[in-house]
Amino acid sequence: MARRDDLIRWSDERLRASAFSDVAVNGLQVAGRREISRLAVAVSASQFTLLQAVDWGADAILVHHGLLWGSRNGPIDGPFAERLRLLLANDISLIAYHLPLDGHPEIGNCALLAHAAGYEPAGRFAVVGSEPLGVVGTRTDPQSVGQLLETMARVTEREPLAVGAVGNPSVLARVGFLTGSGYSALDEAVAAGCAALVTGDIRETTMAEAREVGIVVVAAGHEATERLGVQALAGELTDNFAIEARFIADPNPI
Repeated sequence: MARRDDLIRWSDERLRASAFSDVAVNGLQVAGRREISRLAVAVSASQFTLLQAVDWGADAILVHHGLLWGSRNGPIDGPFAERLRLLLANDISLIAYHLPLDGHPEIGNCALLAHAAGYEPAGRFAVVGSEPLGVVGTRTDPQSVGQLLETMARVTEREPLAVGAVGNPSVLARVGFLTGSGYSALDEAVAAGCAALVTGDIRETTMAEAREVGIVVVAAGHEATERLGVQALAGELTDNFAIEARFIADPNPI
């Protein structure tokens, strides 16, 4: 068992959470029990993952996508209210880390996705505030677009989509990894010398934009590209605190 506040303090320091300019609230979002024995882990605080946490008897749930975002205004109703009700009724704490869990050079989503795909870090890009989020990766055996798609299908367990300059170049010497909704960093990926950008989801305009700046964009799934960071953080927490952690999968086709 561990004190909730000790666990959060440790996570804040490990992720350098205060260094990131974020629209999300990082750290504690909803206060439940002060002592944690069982820590549920998920990409997002959906009603499904919260119900699974309740069924498991979790004291807290650690997620990448929490409930509190700076853009939210208005009444507490609908699914948002139901999620809060589940947490409060079961005295479960909600702990969330957004950009700090994307940009960390060791246990961040981008770094871990690049590593899982067999790429070594060769630079950073996509700076938010003063902190870079994306990772530029290289391989000793550069891949073709088709090989990169096969790799990402294996890593994410879903079929990725490639758009943009898919026929040129034939070999991708440098690949940028920016998980989630990283499509807006096309220009920064190109400036970093990337022939391809691996991200989570894209928008309708991404195909033409990528084609016009000469880069391949691989959409490998928002949720699918952001599973690794929260699991890595949970693994370090179980190594440093007397707690049990369980990952709750909720695959999302988007």
